[in-house]
Amino acid sequence: MTALCRLATRAVDVLAIATFAGMFACVIAQVVFRYFLASPLTWSDELARYLFIWCAFLGWIVAARRRTHLGVDILVTRLPTRGAAALRLAGAVAAIAFAGVLAFYGVRVIARNLDVDTTTLFFTMGFVYAIVPVAALAVALHALVDAHRAIGALAGKAAR
Repeated sequence: MTALCRLATRAVDVLAIATFAGMFACVIAQVVFRYFLASPLTWSDELARYLFIWCAFLGWIVAARRRTHLGVDILVTRLPTRGAAALRLAGAVAAIAFAGVLAFYGVRVIARNLDVDTTTLFFTMGFVYAIVPVAALAVALHALVDAHRAIGALAGKAAR
């Protein structure tokens, strides 16, 4: 199972880097073609926008895995160990609930947009929205790990 987790982690990291690099390349190409070659590209702005969406959701997965989202921890640091664990558990449960709602509605949005073509590209809007439930499920898995750790801390076991 850890080999599968490492593979998924690596795939998300590579895809996040690729989407950012693709977005950057699209914007640079558009500037070069529009201002230096006087022949603007018709597709680069749209592709850059969709790559930005994917990059943002992939970044959400990476931040959830690394636990690097912005947070205010003044209450957690002042609580005793079990109180902090209870608060972390509540946060993990809230993240799982949010991810569940996002995954549910994300699948519905995909289904409604499978036949809607993008303006200048060769795929449908369903593909653009496909990252939403995928990212929600990935973040829910990371929140489940956080919940498991918090439950372990509540039970008095050392957190791993």
